[in-house]
Amino acid sequence: MKFLRKSLQILLSSADKKFLSEVSQITGITAGNLHVYRLAFLHSSLASENHQSNERLEYLGDAILSAVIADYLFRKFPYRDEGYLTDLRSKMVSRAQLNTVAQKMGIDKLVNYNKQDNFIAKKSLGGNALEALIGAVYLDSGFDAAKKFILKKIAAVYMDVEEVESVHFNYKSKLLEWAQRSGQVVEYKLIDQVKLTRHTRFTISVYLNGEEMGKGIDSNKKNAEKSAAREAYAKLGIKED
Repeated sequence: MKFLRKSLQILLSSADKKFLSEVSQITGITAGNLHVYRLAFLHSSLASENHQSNERLEYLGDAILSAVIADYLFRKFPYRDEGYLTDLRSKMVSRAQLNTVAQKMGIDKLVNYNKQDNFIAKKSLGGNALEALIGAVYLDSGFDAAKKFILKKIAAVYMDVEEVESVHFNYKSKLLEWAQRSGQVVEYKLIDQVKLTRHTRFTISVYLNGEEMGKGIDSNKKNAEKSAAREAYAKLGIKED
């Protein structure tokens, strides 16, 4: 298989060869499918059709990453309960964590997007592309290759479990826990939804017993909720235990 891929690469342009070489350095595998890797780094702001961007690959990579990390944590912590494992997995595959990892890996530099679009959440470009790259590796070389990429090139190098656990804080989850302990009712409401050219901007507020305590704005509903929870957390003065 590797011989066949190298033979096919002879027919590629120097730019394509350089690109596949960069992908191979990042993933640790012999990249073969030029199209799927090009697609992994193509943001929807430059795609003629939505299905021609990296969003579908991002969806696929997200599912594979979550499954591999879940298996990794399950084996690493045989005596930890479901709540601990779920919370830690969420932190390890969070958007903030993946954005940081993607930047360290140099993935954000390979993303093609419309630099004139001021509404693009540039901080998330790298993390989204990383998930899309995982999806591309899966399609190009199979699940075992994708798993190897995740564990050896991502988790082992950039995801120290103890550090992830201490650095990342799930404000939405912690706010809910605090509210339940104190007999309060937390509710999130969609305040505004604006359809832009390539994405939708959501404004979400979080309420405590009917009183607005925080507001978040993002192109992703979950991220908007997290921002609202973070604002509420600060306003309430809850200690991060």
